[in-house]
Formats: sequence, structure tokens, C-alpha cells
Amino acid sequence: MIILFFFNSVRALPFRFAVKLGGSLGTVAYHLIGKSRTITEENLRRSFPEKSEDEIRCIAKEVFVNQGKNAFEFFCYPRLSAARIKNLVGVENEEGYLTAVAEGKGVLMASAHCGSWELLGASLCARGFAINVIAKRVYLDTINQLLVDLRSSKALKVILRSDRDSARKMLKALRARETLALLIDQDTDVPGVFVDFFNRPAWTPAAVAVLALKTGAPVILALDTRLPDDTHRVDITGPLELIRTGDHEKDVLENTRAVTKLIEGHIRKYPGQWVWMHERWKTKQAS
Repeated sequence: MIILFFFNSVRALPFRFAVKLGGSLGTVAYHLIGKSRTITEENLRRSFPEKSEDEIRCIAKEVFVNQGKNAFEFFCYPRLSAARIKNLVGVENEEGYLTAVAEGKGVLMASAHCGSWELLGASLCARGFAINVIAKRVYLDTINQLLVDLRSSKALKVILRSDRDSARKMLKALRARETLALLIDQDTDVPGVFVDFFNRPAWTPAAVAVLALKTGAPVILALDTRLPDDTHRVDITGPLELIRTGDHEKDVLENTRAVTKLIEGHIRKYPGQWVWMHERWKTKQAS
């Protein structure tokens, strides 16, 4: 299969060279994949109306470069030891994470497609944390298994959200005092709520808020940033203080809104490191 041949070819390259090559191919993709480029630039225009067209195009190119680097880093996983990942990815406010772990109720980690979210999880596993990630099943079984195997090779535990027992596995992970990591920044076909994201209503997964209110597990926010030398920094915020008014629907909405606002703040600092080609505002709020 072509994708497997490509994967094995990338994996054979020196790591630093592979990352730079991925960035170069990201630049090529920016020019060749017109639909994704158009979506990216339009989303950026609407989210940053104060920016010039030159600034929009510059950020859009950075988005494609970052995703190319992400892909090639991910393909190189089998060659990255835990020690090398720890050197590649620094963690800020690990103490906040340890505080959440010490509560003994498991930890809910909210995150987003910023920087390299794959390396984020791998870097925390390399530091000894038990991380369960919720992932979407890819329709091609060969590719789906490849992705699961790559994540598992770094000690990440993968829960496919389409599996019938995914909810049971999520609760089991929390009962085992492990961390459940969920990406909540995309418009996906899961239970959610509409909250403002860059001044537009966006359908947002509500699982973090729902599980936190149900189980009492503490919530942290973890986001990755790619640095100029292609090392990374993971910023941990929290444990976050939950809003609890006794009105469940309102509490789910307000807590999801609060976490989303933090994610937006991070993206505003590093706009070239988020996946703007995603159709984030696809689902429309009923009038």
C-alpha cells in the first residue's frame, strides 16, 4: 500500500531532516490543495478581521508547514525513545498536573489541535503519566491500525470513540486514576453545545464538562506549542475551577465555554499552529 511505503520511507530518514522535509511538503500542499487553502484563509479572515491579506496568507502557509512537520514527526515515532521525547518536548506547570493526579479521581485533560497534539500525549507518557486518548476511527482499517500502533508505541492508550464500549472504557480509565485526554476544538458528530469561538457560535464537544460534573475528576488544559527550533513546549493550565450551580445543562454549557475561551486565547497567540482548514463552524445554530 502506498501510504505504508511512504511511512516506512519517512521513518528511515534522520529525524531532524524528516521534520524539515515535512515542513517543505507542507508549503507545497499550501499551493496545491486549493480547497483546504481557501477554507484556511477564509477562516483566518473572519477570525482576524484586523489582519491584512499578506498577514493572512503568511499565517495560512505556516498552518500547512506545521501540519507537514506534525505528520513527519508522527511517522518517526518508532525511532523516538522516551528520553529523546522528553528532550524534544518541555512541560510547563507539571506541578498543576501532579496536583490533579493527587486527588485520586483520575484526570480529565482538555486539549486542542495546536502545535503537535500527538507529541503532547507522548511527552506526558514519557514522564510516567498514564494517558488515554479518545480518537476517531479512520475508515481504512490498515490506516486506522497504523495510527493506533504509532500512538500505542509511546504508551498511549487509545479509545476509539465509535466503539460500543467506549463510554465504559472512559469511565474505567478515570476509576483507575488515569488521565483521559479529549480534543474539544472541532465540529464533530458528538454530544456538544454551541459556544462562541472567535466570535461565532461553534458546535463544541461537551464530554469534558459532562464527565467532570459526573465523576468529580479534576480538569486541566494542556496545549502544545512548536518553538522556532522545532522543539516543543506543553503548557498545562489548572486544575481548573469548575462552575457548579446545580443546573446541569447550564453548568455543561458554561464550563465548555470557559475551556474554549482558554483555547481561543492560546490560538490567538499562535495562529499558525492551529488547524484552520477544519470546517469549525460547519454546524449551524438553529434560529
